[in-house]
Amino acid sequence: MMVKGFTLGDRARQVWRLSLVGMWTMVSYTLWLPGALATLGSARRHQAWNNWIQRTWTRGLLRALGFVVEVRGIAPPKPFFMVANHLSYVDVLVFGSQLGATFISKAELRRWPLLGHLARITGTLFINRESKRDAIRVLEEIDRAITRGAGVVLFPEGTSSRGDRVHPLRPALLHWAATRSFPVHTATVSYLSGDPRRPADLAICWWGDMKFAPHLTQLLAARRPRALLSFHPTPVTGNDRRPLALALREQLMRSFIPIPTSEHFA
Repeated sequence: MMVKGFTLGDRARQVWRLSLVGMWTMVSYTLWLPGALATLGSARRHQAWNNWIQRTWTRGLLRALGFVVEVRGIAPPKPFFMVANHLSYVDVLVFGSQLGATFISKAELRRWPLLGHLARITGTLFINRESKRDAIRVLEEIDRAITRGAGVVLFPEGTSSRGDRVHPLRPALLHWAATRSFPVHTATVSYLSGDPRRPADLAICWWGDMKFAPHLTQLLAARRPRALLSFHPTPVTGNDRRPLALALREQLMRSFIPIPTSEHFA
């Protein structure tokens, strides 16, 4: 199913939301900078400041994009290690708005407009998935982040989906938790667009060979987008990363709510 074209109202919504995103980003950055400089001498205070800015910035971005976020369950206290399913670049905004977290992300995100900058200044750990040496570096970065009191969020599917399933989890970065028998929390995210012309699997989920700019225009036009974020109450512990990955996927699948795909609206 192809997403339908834009009406005059859609165009007005796109321009208004994009303007709000730009203005809120400038305000947030202006607010972040002095606090970031003032806390450079303390890793924990710097982490706490970045967490607060991330929550503030992402909540404003979600409001600018018209999102309503529904939260089920209670987020774990920091420090924590968490895995989640992955549907879109919007996931970072949804989780960031509730957690003020340290994300582990593919290295390409560093070069993205807006989201890349937001990720860099709030302490995202970037990884080159093709390099085993880089994975070792990121494991050390996870250890340092947890030590300074961060909540670390990993999307271990390695790719995003259209919201109809949870892909098998890549176990490499679960090595940190497995070697320490550190409890791993899980959370799932799901979306509704509130607009049958722009179903969530096309207008919010970002997967396959979708191009960023055309997808963003659809997201900006979606009338009443919603995000459902669910925290599972019980963490998973294991001392072998592969069985741990299987157990975590099972828990994710139990709480994941599949998204109605575009075929439902054909």
